[in-house]
Amino acid sequence: MSLAVKNRPAEHLPVNASAIQHAAYGDYAYPWNAPRRAIGREAALNRDQLRQWQAILQCIHDLPYYLRTPFLERHRQLLSQKGAHAAWHYLVRVFHRRIWPRIQQVNNNFGLDQRKSLHFGSEADSYSALPALGDKALEQLARRIGGQLSALYQSECDALLAKHGNNAEILLHADIQRRLYRQIATMARAFNIQPMHWRCYRKGKLDSERAIAALSRLTDDRWWLRRLKMQRMQWREALQIAIGNVRNNTSPYASRQALHDVKARRQSNLDYLHRCELENVATGERADLMDKVLDSIANPAIRRMELMNTLAGIETYATRNGHCGLFITLTTPARFHPIQHVGTRGKMRFNTRWQGQALTPKDGQRYLVAQWGKMRTAFKDRRLQVYGMRVVEPHHDGTPHWHLMMFTPQMQRQAVLDIMQRYALQQDAAEPGAQQHRFQSKHLNRGGATAYLAKYVAKNLDGYALEEELDRETGAPLSDIARAVSAWAATWRIPQFHPFGLPGLGVYRECRRIRGQNLTPQFDAGTEAVRAAADAGDFAGYIQAQGGANVPRSHQWVRVAREASETRNAYDEPVTKVVGIYAPHLGIERVYRTRTVQWRIVAKTLAAATPWSSGNNCGTRALYLPPAPAPSARLTPPQRQHCLNIARKLRGIGIEPQRWQLEVLARGGKIHFDGLLVQFPLINDWPYFYCTNDKSNH
Repeated sequence: MSLAVKNRPAEHLPVNASAIQHAAYGDYAYPWNAPRRAIGREAALNRDQLRQWQAILQCIHDLPYYLRTPFLERHRQLLSQKGAHAAWHYLVRVFHRRIWPRIQQVNNNFGLDQRKSLHFGSEADSYSALPALGDKALEQLARRIGGQLSALYQSECDALLAKHGNNAEILLHADIQRRLYRQIATMARAFNIQPMHWRCYRKGKLDSERAIAALSRLTDDRWWLRRLKMQRMQWREALQIAIGNVRNNTSPYASRQALHDVKARRQSNLDYLHRCELENVATGERADLMDKVLDSIANPAIRRMELMNTLAGIETYATRNGHCGLFITLTTPARFHPIQHVGTRGKMRFNTRWQGQALTPKDGQRYLVAQWGKMRTAFKDRRLQVYGMRVVEPHHDGTPHWHLMMFTPQMQRQAVLDIMQRYALQQDAAEPGAQQHRFQSKHLNRGGATAYLAKYVAKNLDGYALEEELDRETGAPLSDIARAVSAWAATWRIPQFHPFGLPGLGVYRECRRIRGQNLTPQFDAGTEAVRAAADAGDFAGYIQAQGGANVPRSHQWVRVAREASETRNAYDEPVTKVVGIYAPHLGIERVYRTRTVQWRIVAKTLAAATPWSSGNNCGTRALYLPPAPAPSARLTPPQRQHCLNIARKLRGIGIEPQRWQLEVLARGGKIHFDGLLVQFPLINDWPYFYCTNDKSNH
């Protein structure tokens, strides 16, 4: 065949539809004529697949109860509906390949770091189970950690005293305390906590007073209990983020467990407030503690109104001085986001860049704070004036981002934007979407800055006036999102609002406590101007009276006065309290006291009952004692121990009792066990017990 024939285009053959059908279905014209696969038993898994199955199921069973349940339910559903191969595919290809590495990385980040201390090797198993520990087990763990550190600290002190002839003053030397602090604090850092004054120690600025304060906490089991509770809360939430339970269409911003935990803690706090009162130490006068809390900025509604007034004052001050407004959004690199969007339809999947480090929202906040610190340093070096308000809120997967309403002189606007963009893109600038999302800026029109930020303020507090607004990320009403955002901030301990470049809000609040008084005779006209502006709620006037924006705190006209009280805290440290205001240029000894009444929190007492008769019953109360109260439904600690002894005795004779049966027997009741009547005496008659048949009269 010639080359021309080989390269000649192929001729199109006529298409025969029946031929195509026969090719698709063999020798059958229609699909329902084709033979079907015979109904039979599913092919069994081979030995290697069964071993994989068992190993992965064991990994799931080792997870905390709140994590393993959905995976086991999904596995059980696939096994019953689609067979063993579908269940094996889910365990191996989905759980073990996609989810299990994320869980392992989170546990490695939060787990015990034995490289920093081998002393707590015996607590490794207990600490690894921290996300699933109950309150009692957590108290026991805190008691063991605090006890071991306290015993070590005491033994070191005893050795030093023996070496220096029982001279107690040697323990107060700064070098000795720094050495003890290094030893104890390094061991404590194995639990992924940062001891108090650790940065001062790293910089070589730790003195004996700070070292003693830090060591007093590190050897206290109550301090460890508080820290372990925070660790447990954040470890749980990090695991929920790792398995995808914090995202759009599931539980945006915070997991359902975090919502429940925060709600329970707040309800406990409310119960405490309802049970207590404020008492005047001098006169004994009492006031309802709950009413005082609702009248303070602890009330979200009052806090929102104060924030809106502050924002309006900042904008008014900027307008008076001819400054331009900017609305800046800062986000984190992709490695901080556990979930990523794919395509334009909102489809989501696990972010493979995240699982390498499993960074938490707290890590994202630290990154933003570090970059903002670099920006502030650059502003200061180039003498750029910026001031405003910072709002922190989460993405749907819990990763934080910042919104900044900031003002600057018109001539400095471009320089400020260039600096912020440079540091916002300092890391991972080449990743997809970095140029569009990591730094966004908008110019704020005059009079619209506060209105623009009002939605973010309400979204992060109480959802006020947002019933018809929808969240851009989740599509849910913004009024319902506020609870999840608040739970997110409480879980990760992230402050949501922070002013910068402005006079302190503490002075503003203290001056508002001074109503209708002229401070000019006692201080001067400048101090009175600060007080009058705060009293009138004029935050713009307050900024101006304090010297303006970007004025160092030492140069502000009025400052908060504090002094050490006579009381000391649990670690024998003096407690510093706010007492009023003072003008630095007039001397710190000239103080206007805004808190002259000393209050204390006490339990509520029962109100005096109205007398039933006109007779005087004084002195006859003992003759009319009330009847003995009914026994409580809750067991006492001796009764709970009695239950354990009863259960051990019954199991010794082949009886497996239930919990309610143990409680009845501990209280002296009788229980039938298959024709056997069992009764135990009360605790003071233990260890004898009676075991009779149905005909017995015992």
